[in-house]
Amino acid sequence: MKAPKILMAGLLAFSLAGAAHAQTIIHITGSTAFRAGAHQAITDILDPNSTPAPVIAWTGSSLPSASQAIFTGKTYASNGAVPVIIKTSWSGSLGGIQTVSENLTISTWLTNTTPAGGGAVASGNNVDPPAVPDACFSDGFQASSPFTSPVLLDHIVGIVPFKWVRNNGSPATLSNMTPQLAVSLYTGSGSLPLAVFTGLNSDEGTNVYALGRNADSGTRLNAFAETGVGVLNLVHQYYPLHNATIISKSAFGSVTGQELVPQDTVNGIVYPKGDSGYNSGGDLAFAIQATGSATATGVNGFYVTYLGLPDAFTAEGGGGVDMTYNGIPYSPTAVEEGQYTFWGYEHVMYRQNYGGLQQTVTDLISAKILNQDAAVIPSGSVAPGILLGSMHVQRFTDGGPISNNY
Repeated sequence: MKAPKILMAGLLAFSLAGAAHAQTIIHITGSTAFRAGAHQAITDILDPNSTPAPVIAWTGSSLPSASQAIFTGKTYASNGAVPVIIKTSWSGSLGGIQTVSENLTISTWLTNTTPAGGGAVASGNNVDPPAVPDACFSDGFQASSPFTSPVLLDHIVGIVPFKWVRNNGSPATLSNMTPQLAVSLYTGSGSLPLAVFTGLNSDEGTNVYALGRNADSGTRLNAFAETGVGVLNLVHQYYPLHNATIISKSAFGSVTGQELVPQDTVNGIVYPKGDSGYNSGGDLAFAIQATGSATATGVNGFYVTYLGLPDAFTAEGGGGVDMTYNGIPYSPTAVEEGQYTFWGYEHVMYRQNYGGLQQTVTDLISAKILNQDAAVIPSGSVAPGILLGSMHVQRFTDGGPISNNY
């Protein structure tokens, strides 16, 4: 397998002296788990002293968690700044790979006129006609996806860790996830007795149910590759309900019922009942905030799921609780030294024929993440990942064996 390119700052040369000074427009899509790092890096490559000053606008409550954003300004350059408009629209790692490799359009970009005053904006300000993304972020290798051709150029820019999290109101004894438990839970009926997790026979009448993402998600890919569930295997996941409505950020409440996720079509592929899930890590984080009950009608149990660090941070803020994985709690040091193995590489990918100023600026964003912003903590959030240079271990496939790199 050809190894992906790893961008190093010393290898990047930005020769922009002869570049035309028309605005360069770049469209970026892909992983929601790493959008905070991507948005931070784009912000950091804009010259704050340029005229006019950079303007940034986004949908939602904050830039780190925004589903769409637009950055207008000039990039740093030794021989003159280049005007750029950089648009992001995040869907999921596999959707990003598909749209970039197959030249498919996305219709949820913010318009060029959106950032009149910057800050949060309405999500309806989309560009018409739709545009094909130039690059994507992915939490996994292209070879792990269903969209392996044509092969994209792949740059590893950081480490993206994940967590297992239990829902608000679940017992403290529901504390650890293992590969065997994950396989039994997700590839079985989507539920297991709580006693299997706790070792207490008094928990035999209470259940633990599987929540998760749909097949567009790199978080799902890593969870199922790491545990041995299998990236392409049939699984069963639930939606918790509040008064017959799926619990999400926009429809929040305590758990009063549940259902297996209905049949779904994602990236043109049909997934049977139970085999899909939330299309947003943010909505899944709110589902984990919902208070479960061992006595709720039709439930009789609690929930566990897998989340990227920013979404886990959101879940924790509303009562969700981290679980250990194989008995090891998450910490950057545990990842860097190989104890905690629930992590993947963050990739930036683009087409083989990508070039010009668009590639130059995209590589500048990648280098900023590689050398700084993978581990930067946005205001009111948590770092999306770990610097690649901090790692003392490595792996060569998603969920593959860990080996030292020293």
